[in-house]
Amino acid sequence: TLRDLGQSDPYLHTGRMDSIKSVIQFYRNFSNKARNGNARNIASEIRDISLNDGSVAPLDAFLHSLNEDYTD
Repeated sequence: TLRDLGQSDPYLHTGRMDSIKSVIQFYRNFSNKARNGNARNIASEIRDISLNDGSVAPLDAFLHSLNEDYTD
């Protein structure tokens, strides 16, 4: 689920990313490597990711907008 994603760091299965923006950049870079033939054994969905510089901030903001403000 993506709900409350902005409050669930660290990210990735290794916990090596500390922000959503860094995860977006990781997948952006990795998909570029995949399209250029510089990555092995990757899912086609990764290869299909295509974000330009102007797309990163809006995607980051959208994912943070899914945070919930829990009150009792």
